[in-house]
Amino acid sequence: MSVPVIDLFAGPGGLGEGLSRASTADFRTVISIEKDEMAARTLTLRAAHRSLKRLLEKAGKDEAISIWARWDAILADAPWKEAIDRLARSGIDSIALACHEARHEAQQFELGPDHRKAASDLIRDRLTPYMADGRLPENIVLIGGPPCQAYSLVGRARNRGKEDYRPEQDHRHFLYKEYLQVIAEFRPAVFVMENVKGILTSTVEGALIFESIKSDLRHPGRVCGIPEREGYVLVSLAKGADGVEPEPAAEDFIIRAEQLGLPQARHRVIICGIREDVFTKAGRDVDTLAATLATSAGAVIDDLPRLQPALSWRGKGESWLSSFRLPMFDEALEELKQSEHPDMKFVAMRMEAAVRSMGEAKNGSGADRCLPPIYPQPKEHASWYIDRPVHLLANHESRAHMREDLVRYLFVSAFGQQMGVSPRLADFPRALLPNHRNVDPDNISAAIFKDRFRVQLKDTHSMTVTSHIGKDGHAFIHHDPSQCRSLTVREAARLQTFPDSYVFLGNRTSQYTQVGNAVPPMLACRIGGVVGDVLRRAGLAA
Repeated sequence: MSVPVIDLFAGPGGLGEGLSRASTADFRTVISIEKDEMAARTLTLRAAHRSLKRLLEKAGKDEAISIWARWDAILADAPWKEAIDRLARSGIDSIALACHEARHEAQQFELGPDHRKAASDLIRDRLTPYMADGRLPENIVLIGGPPCQAYSLVGRARNRGKEDYRPEQDHRHFLYKEYLQVIAEFRPAVFVMENVKGILTSTVEGALIFESIKSDLRHPGRVCGIPEREGYVLVSLAKGADGVEPEPAAEDFIIRAEQLGLPQARHRVIICGIREDVFTKAGRDVDTLAATLATSAGAVIDDLPRLQPALSWRGKGESWLSSFRLPMFDEALEELKQSEHPDMKFVAMRMEAAVRSMGEAKNGSGADRCLPPIYPQPKEHASWYIDRPVHLLANHESRAHMREDLVRYLFVSAFGQQMGVSPRLADFPRALLPNHRNVDPDNISAAIFKDRFRVQLKDTHSMTVTSHIGKDGHAFIHHDPSQCRSLTVREAARLQTFPDSYVFLGNRTSQYTQVGNAVPPMLACRIGGVVGDVLRRAGLAA
């Protein structure tokens, strides 16, 4: 028995991807909706990938390898905007069919009151194959995360700077009601709603918006004016449920990805709602997401091809190695060697050793798409990242940096190697302090962003990968001083646990944004395991 999945505010499809790989139920995304053009293109491409995977389950091994090789070769050659069209015209029936199914599944438009009927009609149409006698299936699963800009701490800080900003007039605060409308109309057996931690403290007219959201989610029909037979039980996947405990506190809905084996500290609010009749049939019991040790950043990105950084337009005509002939480099080394802190001279030695190795290395700057002769295998979760025969390494290209920043990156990564932590501005040699109005060399304690430059340490999990990585790589510096750069899209995707076969379309800024906004598929797979178990015990999944 297949379980139809509706994916709203889908982004590039991290939640849907994770559920598709859960082993407790046969989850099938019937429709995914995303407004951003390039995220929707990525979503469509991945939907085609999942369809092709299913179609090739009955093919011979050699045939499957050949078809995947053709798939990868087309993606390696095609302009991103033409990727799906080129695949559809490949001349291979299974690929063409997969593309057709994907275009049926993935839809680009903006959810909101003006498009509510269109969304409803599309969803109902996609559910038709699962209906009997015109009745909606009882085992629908709804997933998604309404946009977070109105709830995030960064977004709220920006809004406070706008004189005419009124939270109650910001439609983004209420986009969850589109999600609510779908719950009320289609009565999913289970829904999973994800958002940033800031939603717990966001207020409208002095009241916590999260409390209103919880109240609405318990009885969506009452809110939307749709007759309701059963309400929903809200469950914390961190705490589980045994049928007797009171409803979880707000903080109980926070899921910490690093405690679940992921290579990233990512704290998000995830609400699991179970229809009351399903909850009862399942024994009023829900498992927790079992804790396990975090995976280190180095274990999932160190096998990827080494890259040298690229220079921004300000360094046009110069070699990136010329960065280490700037006066600031020698000045920084001298200051570190004269420091009273005994470890600083070792930081300087690491910087000098890295520069020597840079001159000897033959690293390229990468490419958006390449066909490596030997595909890299991560030390951890290899079967997760390499989910089929892969011939294409996409989205692994160094971004462009200013020469002065490369010197700072070198210091930051060398400091991280030596000290086991990322430096703060107070640790910087004076010569490397950024020339910024908020940084006074004589009063560093007054600086606003004291940890503006952050190295992602090799032997521990990374910090949260956010969409901001698309605009600023300073917080995502590679731990290897000899590479001296910020993380690539592929490295960020590895930290987000996207398989390497997951190709992100659009320009590089869009790719970074898609990765940062997504739900980690490995986390979604863990969630799918719990949801599938509930459905099986309720007799709604095979």
